Amino acid sequence: MKKSKVIVPIMVVVAVLATFILNQDDYNEVTIINKVLIIAGAAIVSSIIGYFLLGSDIDKIDPKPTKNVLKNKKVNRK
Repeated sequence: MKKSKVIVPIMVVVAVLATFILNQDDYNEVTIINKVLIIAGAAIVSSIIGYFLLGSDIDKIDPKPTKNVLKNKKVNRK
């Protein structure tokens, strides 16, 4: 799974939630320019945090071993 498939929806969700919060009556004093800057900043910061927290891609995981290791070992039963 690529990181970009997850980061873009995170940015969209954060931008939508920030828009809803900033359009409430409590934030009427904030100008439109500042609201846009806050929304863009929140989306960018959340994408950066998401990029680092998601870790490496799943494609970089080592493949499963093809040989059955248990058949080659002697099992000691008591």
